[in-house]
Amino acid sequence: MYATQKNQLRRLKEQEFNALSALCRLSKNLFNVALFECRQYFFTERKRLTYESNYHICKTNENYRLLNTDIAQQTMRVVDRSMKSFLGLLKAISIGSCNQKPKLPNYLPKEGYFPLIIPRIKRYEDGTFAVPMSQQFKREYGEVRISLPERLKDKEIKEVRIHPKYQARWFEIEYIYEDEKIKTSVDGNKAIAIDLGVDNLCACIDTDGHQFLIDGKKLKSINQWYNKRNAQLQSAKDGAYKRLNQVQATAPHKQGIKSFTHKQARLYQWRNNCVRDYLNKAAKVVIDHCLKHQIGKLIVGYNPGIKQEINISKSNNQNFVQIPFWQLRRKLEALCSRYGIEYLEQEESYTSKASFYDQDTIPVYNADNPSQHKFSGRRIKRGLYRTKNKHLCNSDINGSANILAKSKHRLDFQRVSSGFLANPLRMNIS
Repeated sequence: MYATQKNQLRRLKEQEFNALSALCRLSKNLFNVALFECRQYFFTERKRLTYESNYHICKTNENYRLLNTDIAQQTMRVVDRSMKSFLGLLKAISIGSCNQKPKLPNYLPKEGYFPLIIPRIKRYEDGTFAVPMSQQFKREYGEVRISLPERLKDKEIKEVRIHPKYQARWFEIEYIYEDEKIKTSVDGNKAIAIDLGVDNLCACIDTDGHQFLIDGKKLKSINQWYNKRNAQLQSAKDGAYKRLNQVQATAPHKQGIKSFTHKQARLYQWRNNCVRDYLNKAAKVVIDHCLKHQIGKLIVGYNPGIKQEINISKSNNQNFVQIPFWQLRRKLEALCSRYGIEYLEQEESYTSKASFYDQDTIPVYNADNPSQHKFSGRRIKRGLYRTKNKHLCNSDINGSANILAKSKHRLDFQRVSSGFLANPLRMNIS
């Protein structure tokens, strides 16, 4: 299996920083050149220009010649994959399996940048590698050497990606390396279900009757502080440009600019780092629970169109949309693959309304033919669900239990008291 380590490139000399910026700009230029050929071919022939044909067209371009051949070809392959995805969506629409109209891949901004994708590197004895570049480019900018992380020096590096962040203010590097799967003894007949949410990031219940909540309020707090601070910075930026308009009345500037200021970029990076760290720790808590209790299946609730079509007031939309549930699901999937746990996603419509205690039948929501369904219990307040027999339980745990039931893995309630269901263990991640 493959694993990825991400780091920020630090202590770059000015010459190295300028060289990486120039390479990323050339990569962007080549992306646009290759995309132009693909788009024009699609407009005239209504089909995809193959990678091989596009390569023979673009290989004489100055941007291709200034880049290393491997990097240039990887940039062109990204364009090829984008066009394949676009045409695949068009085909899905024609057969009725997709209802969202796709957009033709668009050009990158003129002053933008594009990552450097390096499929192979040459290591030196001092634990560094040189960023590949053409001889002409090296004569002008000089060589760029990057030190490998200590924990990767004995690993086989399959690919390196250098990402320019926020108009190449700084760079992040990703190392993709081959890693062995960890052998574990898990039982495929045991399962755990997860209901994702905002206040409770993960509501988990397994077939042994264990249940716990992972707190999500810290993520809300991070997002709220970020939004508040970013609004202050944006207001100051807009105010400065407004005053500039008044001073330079003959050549007025627009009030505000689209790009981030350096402070805004650093703030955004801080927010992303905090969220990524929290999601990594939350995913590890779930996997550790699976390994401790030898659980062989992990089932995550999922609603098609989640976030894209949600409308739950301005403040709630802000909290909900800014929590990257997709990232959490991908992190769980990667960890499951590493530890030999089967990862499943279960459609979760009506799981919050149905009563697991009363074994309600849980239908699947049909947007084309919506209908009313009556269930035995109901949610009486935030976080509390009342069953047909007046038992009280945690509403998020009830939802995750219904996800488990919908996936055909039934929970044995003989081992679980109603009082414990009403008060599951709440875990705060620091």
